[in-house]
Amino acid sequence: MRLFMAMKLRQRWLTLSVLFLLMWICSLLLSIRYGMTHHDHTGDRFRLRNLESLNDNSDLNRTLKLLTEQPDGKAAHIQGLLRAGLPNESTIYIVPRDRPKYDYLPVKNRNKFEALFRDFPSLNKLPDILKEEDQLNLFDAPDNHTAPLERFHKGINRYELYSYNNSDVIESLLNYLRESPLTKTKAKSGGTQVKLFLSFKDGGSAIMKPWRVPREYETLPDHYYFADIERHTAEIAAFHLDRILDFRRVVPVSGRIFNLTSEIRPVAIKSLNKTFFYSPANNLCFMTTCDQYCGISRTPVCGKPDSIEGSVIAFLPMQGYAERNSMTHPFKRSYSKRAKAEWEDDKLYCKRVVMTQDPYKSGRRLLDIVDLAIFDFFMGNMDRHSYHTFKPFRNFTSLIHFDHGRGFGRYQTDELSCLVPLMQCCIVRNSTYERLLILQREEYKLGDVMRESMSTDMIAPVLYEPHYAALDRRLRIVLEQIHKCVARATSPEEVLKPEPRIEDFVEDPEDPIK
Repeated sequence: MRLFMAMKLRQRWLTLSVLFLLMWICSLLLSIRYGMTHHDHTGDRFRLRNLESLNDNSDLNRTLKLLTEQPDGKAAHIQGLLRAGLPNESTIYIVPRDRPKYDYLPVKNRNKFEALFRDFPSLNKLPDILKEEDQLNLFDAPDNHTAPLERFHKGINRYELYSYNNSDVIESLLNYLRESPLTKTKAKSGGTQVKLFLSFKDGGSAIMKPWRVPREYETLPDHYYFADIERHTAEIAAFHLDRILDFRRVVPVSGRIFNLTSEIRPVAIKSLNKTFFYSPANNLCFMTTCDQYCGISRTPVCGKPDSIEGSVIAFLPMQGYAERNSMTHPFKRSYSKRAKAEWEDDKLYCKRVVMTQDPYKSGRRLLDIVDLAIFDFFMGNMDRHSYHTFKPFRNFTSLIHFDHGRGFGRYQTDELSCLVPLMQCCIVRNSTYERLLILQREEYKLGDVMRESMSTDMIAPVLYEPHYAALDRRLRIVLEQIHKCVARATSPEEVLKPEPRIEDFVEDPEDPIK
C-alpha cells in the first residue's frame, strides 16, 4: 500500500488498469472452462444446460405406449415412475440438442427370441463331465447357497459363466438386481466415468452405472474413443448380445430406476453423501471422483427431479475366492491422439507377432480373441485395452467380457478396425460362424431377437431403434470377412476351427501369463 501511495497519479491509474484487465481475463477463462459464459458462440447445438423441464414429452409418451403393450405385470409400477419424471436431456455440454427422431417398434411377443433358444442347442460343446478342476468350487455345501447371486456363482466353470438357455438362474438374478433393497452405496474409484458400488440387504453386491445421455445421442465424429461417454444402456445390451451369440462371457446386467432421495442418498457413505446437491432446476445431483480423461466425469449426475435410470451389473465371486488375471489385449489401441498401435500399420501383425506367442499359439485363446473382436464390432466398442480370465483355470479357459459402456455409441457407421483380429488372423470358431448364419435368417434375425430379448427389462426400450438395423448390417459384414478368409485359404478348415480340447493344449511352463 505504501508503494502504491508513493506512485505518481499516472502510475496509479496504469497499475489499476492492469489489475482490472487481469481480473477480467481470469473471469473470462473461468467462464469458458466451466461453460457459463453469457457470450455463447457455439449456437443451439452445444449449450451447457442444467436439466431442462420435460416440455417435449415425445420420448416419454413413446415409452409409456410401449409399456402398455408389454406382457410384464409390473408395467403399471414402471409407468408411475416414468410419469414422476426421468431425465431426457444430458448435463454434459458436448451433447447436441438436435438429434434425429425414430419411432420405437413395439414388442408384442418374444417369438423370435424364444424360437432361437428352442430350435437350436448350444454349438459351444462342453465336456460331458466337468472335472473338479474345471469348476471354482466356491462353497463347501453348495446346496445351502440358494440366493440368486450364489446360484449364478455356483454355475461358473472353465468354459462359461452360465449354462445355455438357463433362464431360471438368469431371470432370477436379473429380477434380484432390479428389486433388491440397498444397504450401502459408495463411489467406485478409478476409471474414467461415474460408477457406484451397491450393497444389497442379503450381502450381495453390484456395480451401478447411471444415465448420462439420451438414447438417441450418437458419438460425435471427432470424439476420441478413450474419452467417450459411457452409456448404461450399452452394458445391458452387451449382456443380451453375448447371450444371443452363445458366448456367455458377460456377467448378467439389468436396468433399474433409482430414487436418489429414498434409495441412494440415505445409504451413501459420507464421501459420496456430501457431493449431493440441488441444481438450479431443483433436480437432485451428485458427483464422483475421476482419475483420467475426466472432462465428462466432472459433470454432475442428476435425477428428474430425483429419479434416474441405471444399469446394475452383477458381481463375480470375490477375488479371494476366484482370483482373476487381467491381461493386455494383443490388439490394444494406442490410446493416443497422435500415435498408432503396431497392428494398425502392419497387416501381418497377427501372424508375425500374435500367433507366435503364448498363450495364442496353442489352445483356445486366439479363437476367444476373435470372438471378442466380433462382439466388439457388433457394439462398435473401440475401448478394449485388456481382457480377464479366472486364474485357477490357467490359460485354457474362456474370457470374461467386462466394461462395455462405450459400446453402442454409433449406429450410422461401422468401426471396421474392431474386426482386425478376424481379418488378419483369418481364423474363427466354426460354432461362432454357424451361430452367425442362424442369426442372418429372417425367422431368427439378430436385430429382432435383440429387441425382443431386452423388451422385458425395466427400462425398455433399451436401445435406440436404428441400432437394431446396425446389428443386422454388421452381421453381414462379419460374414463377408469370414468368406473372404475362406476364399484365400487352401481349405475351409484352415479358417473354420473346431472347439479346442484341453487334452490337446500344450502350455509353456515358463509362460508368465497364468
